[in-house]
Amino acid sequence: MEANFSAPLLSRTKSWPLVCLGISGWVTLYSVAIISWGASSCVIGNTQGGCFAAAMTLAGLEVRRFQKGSSTPMDPLQWVGGITTEQLNLTLAQNLRKQELLVEAPHPIEADLGFGLRAVKAGRTLAFETGRWKEPVIDLLHAKTTEENRSKIRADVAIIVGAGKPDEDTQAFVNTHKVKLLVGKELRDMFPDEKPPDKNLESKPGLAADGSQPRTPGDEA
Repeated sequence: MEANFSAPLLSRTKSWPLVCLGISGWVTLYSVAIISWGASSCVIGNTQGGCFAAAMTLAGLEVRRFQKGSSTPMDPLQWVGGITTEQLNLTLAQNLRKQELLVEAPHPIEADLGFGLRAVKAGRTLAFETGRWKEPVIDLLHAKTTEENRSKIRADVAIIVGAGKPDEDTQAFVNTHKVKLLVGKELRDMFPDEKPPDKNLESKPGLAADGSQPRTPGDEA
């Protein structure tokens, strides 16, 4: 990337040779107009003006093209860079405990399938899949795989936790299956300061429910 910006401007554009040609033509015609001052000077002057206008137009187009190409779009998932899956699981566990859910560590088979923790609410088991939480898009195959894994571990509801966005097919799928989503802004709001949670809180069996609490996706099931 540094090499790209340090390269000469002319080597990174396509129409600059035409710009230079237009300026050269303008200079040449200007010189001819001075030498052959007379009736033909008007025609030469008009041609000279046309060359200059064309050169400036091409130069403006090149500058805009370069600025558009060199701009770097903001990464919507930049905030997840410093957060590990373990930290995500700890934060999620804290928020679930605040809602008076019984949080448990996943069983070995559940961990192998990507589930980071499980919670029990009103006798129903909620399995939270956090193994793929940094993927930018939650597609239909991901949702179907999670549903299959939910059946394997016999959980009542599987919840896909992800920083990315679900596509339209995934949205339609979760509306008709025992799979829910905890994604995007709702997940990011659990990290208001983007700081990892205190691991010592993991050992506390219950936390007081104070303030506003994130909605549990299992409530929609």
